[in-house]
Amino acid sequence: METWMITGVTGFLGPRVEVTLREKGEVEVLPMTREELNFTDEEQVKRVLGTLHPDVLVHAAAVSDTGACERDPEGSWKVNVTGVEYLSKACRENGTKLIFASSDQVYTGSEVRTPHREDEILTPANVYGREKLEAERIVANWCPEGVSLRLTWMYDLPGKLPVKPNFIRDAMDKGELLTFSENDFRGLTDGRIVAERITHLKDVPGGVYNFGSPNALNFYETAVRTVEALGGDPEKIVKRREDGNFRNLAFSTAKLEAAGIFFPDTIEGILNRLTHLSEKF
Repeated sequence: METWMITGVTGFLGPRVEVTLREKGEVEVLPMTREELNFTDEEQVKRVLGTLHPDVLVHAAAVSDTGACERDPEGSWKVNVTGVEYLSKACRENGTKLIFASSDQVYTGSEVRTPHREDEILTPANVYGREKLEAERIVANWCPEGVSLRLTWMYDLPGKLPVKPNFIRDAMDKGELLTFSENDFRGLTDGRIVAERITHLKDVPGGVYNFGSPNALNFYETAVRTVEALGGDPEKIVKRREDGNFRNLAFSTAKLEAAGIFFPDTIEGILNRLTHLSEKF
């Protein structure tokens, strides 16, 4: 039986990967708290992976608050970059497949107007994006068979697992006018689908993958379509922000699809999710 180790089990993505793996029942699952695996401690990383020898490590832990990264770049670098280096080295030494949760924030500051591809030359505009891009390079260097996943903004709805504030919940609450720009482009993905797709990555070729739902709409249009799907009146809930600066985080999933993994586009995914509101996760 394969052993899958998971970090970030008190966050958003980690618990969803854990639940998905346990439901499948095909692998042994090792959810690691920060106390059990402090990945900023190189000696502990060597000891834990050298003892447990996981077949796969899903590294979903990070300082993901972009504002926190800007305020304390040294602290976030230790977690988002140095910790990834320690894990990457240990994975190589133990023959462990590393699945690293990167971010679409690597595309910040780009003037490209079309969906981003993984082979673009990037110079991220924020600290978090720069840290994730550097971590991807480290994974590629130490773990050629490892994969780095450029994840979109994710959402979920209340169930067995805690959820963070997200666009879908805001649209459902309808208690406050939602303001979005027509110059803002990015995908939005159901976190449960992300977790499920991650469980299929064991044999995917190493490299960087855009991982999540593509989106051909701007985010104002996305909000309008979502509110309509919820049975609301977009004119009363969604406001167009006129002064929004251009931002494109939307990406192509052609490389991922060539590896046999598919995501619904953003609106299709939202509509599918809203038809299963009674399900509990």
